[in-house]
Amino acid sequence: MQHYCTNCSINTKQPYCPLCKHKLSEELEDDAYYPAYETKIQRRRFAQRLVLFIAIFAISTSLLIDLLTKPNQSWSLYVLGPVLYGLLLINHTILSKAHTGSKVIFQVIALSTMFFILDAASGSSKWSIHYVIPFLVMLATLFVTIIVLRKPMKWREYIGYLSTMVILGFLPVILFLSSWSTVLWPSAATALYALLTLIGMVLFSEKTMKNEIVRRFHF
Repeated sequence: MQHYCTNCSINTKQPYCPLCKHKLSEELEDDAYYPAYETKIQRRRFAQRLVLFIAIFAISTSLLIDLLTKPNQSWSLYVLGPVLYGLLLINHTILSKAHTGSKVIFQVIALSTMFFILDAASGSSKWSIHYVIPFLVMLATLFVTIIVLRKPMKWREYIGYLSTMVILGFLPVILFLSSWSTVLWPSAATALYALLTLIGMVLFSEKTMKNEIVRRFHF
């Protein structure tokens, strides 16, 4: 049997709390907390698998109907994009214990992919490449920057994710140079914002963080 301290939220076999020295009267079984914790994990895993099954069902059903009806334009792409995004949103962003920076990056990739698929399904006018993807990258970079500015102690924790967003900021320019995109100003604005973010990281970070940035970007 173990005693539980409500002040310090710890359990111990001693009659007094080792931290606050209060006498403990509440008793717990040795494994009292473990079953509840395991049940919570099992429920989360079940929910993730259920969402995955629903996504597979929706995609396969729409593809089958699309194949059997043979329409002039494939409408299953309108289902594929949102379903795949919903799968990542629920399983990785909502139910997962992944790092916030990782969730932001995956959201950018997932949203960009979804809009690109919808763009292709609607006739491929490239509105997703021209405007949506550049501004998604810019907003995500701004979001991570705000987190770092509000919580400076998390700078080291977020530096890898912020560096990744800076690199993604130059992706629209690459798409423009490769003729995938024909509208320059959104790509140029995103690249400029990424460059300014990088300069700000170097100028305003502490010495240890500055050395880490230099190491990552090989200055």
